[in-house]
Amino acid sequence: MKSFAPSAMMLSVAVVSALVLNAVPILAPVAAETLAISPEWIGYFISIVYVAGMTSALVSGNFVVRFGAIRISQLGLALCSLGLALVACGNLTLIVLGAIIMGIGYGPISPASSHVLARTTSPGRRSLAFSIRQTGNPIAGFIAGLAIPVLVLLTGWQITLFLVSALLVVFVWIAEPFRQELDSDRIASSPFSLSQVTQPIKLVLLNRDLRELAIVSFVFCGLQMILTSYLVTYLTLQINISFVAAGFALAMTQLASVFARVFWGWVADRFLSPRMVMVILGVIMAACAVLTGTLSSSWSYGMIILLMTIFGASAIGWNGVYMAEVARVSPPGMIASTTGASLFFTYLGGIVCPSGFAYVIMATESYQYGFIIFGLLALGVSLNLLFSKKSR
Repeated sequence: MKSFAPSAMMLSVAVVSALVLNAVPILAPVAAETLAISPEWIGYFISIVYVAGMTSALVSGNFVVRFGAIRISQLGLALCSLGLALVACGNLTLIVLGAIIMGIGYGPISPASSHVLARTTSPGRRSLAFSIRQTGNPIAGFIAGLAIPVLVLLTGWQITLFLVSALLVVFVWIAEPFRQELDSDRIASSPFSLSQVTQPIKLVLLNRDLRELAIVSFVFCGLQMILTSYLVTYLTLQINISFVAAGFALAMTQLASVFARVFWGWVADRFLSPRMVMVILGVIMAACAVLTGTLSSSWSYGMIILLMTIFGASAIGWNGVYMAEVARVSPPGMIASTTGASLFFTYLGGIVCPSGFAYVIMATESYQYGFIIFGLLALGVSLNLLFSKKSR
């Protein structure tokens, strides 16, 4: 199999699986009106997805070894499809159940990808390869930001979700021809034990490099999820921008991050250490979050788009460098398990921060304070990463 095929396959899986997470927040204002609930419910929905996701990511390492990365990716896509279909039913109980199933399906996708890329990519190109794979989420976000509002206007939010659900089923079938080659290293007799779950967690907590990366990813993921989950609702309800225009602003954050992830991966391979790249990204995203907290209807639409472009290039642009660095410092043979354990803390940030943001909204009746608070938090962990490295 040609060397680009594993990266292309895992990128495709990343794109279609990320459509699930991007579709629901974009149509949240419309769905909330139909369901007669507050649009802020999306923060809790995302938190449920991430609770399930971080749990399944944590236990996925052994299943990747036993069944193969492609087979686990196929299972993840199938579960994401089922979960999204349940959300589309429009029943609150089924929406909660769908969020859980979506999270279970989404969690193993990144550990499976890391397993494939670490095995098929040379160390000198690892940051770039991981960054290209990690463009899947923003590519999906860009597509969703442009297509979802239009589809919602044409077909309604429920039919839109059913269409995305069907797309995932198609990609389960597309992935099958890749399985024989990319799952050739699976060990069918690999046993499962509780220690295989707890050992990677202990490793992350005891290894200083992994622990510091986990802390940074907790906050970065939280701010990323706040941006992607609340931007459309924030711009629509408080800045008085139309639904379609707000969707385009979100699409620009995602489009910028596609190129930014590749660029930052290239920089981390060629010029700066991955840790320094993450520090720079943290400072930029912090500044953008604070500026987002100062938005008002007096801002021109062009300036808002410019700010969101820079915000997306930083707050959604860090993931590939982070994943490559986790793979680099992981013990041999434990990349999938260590990645899953690291993502446990990453996803935890995706749970805690959006919920905290929702609490700030309810307490202050304003989105602005939330962006400022979490922007300052991103600045704090970035500076800690910088000075921690210098103190060694």
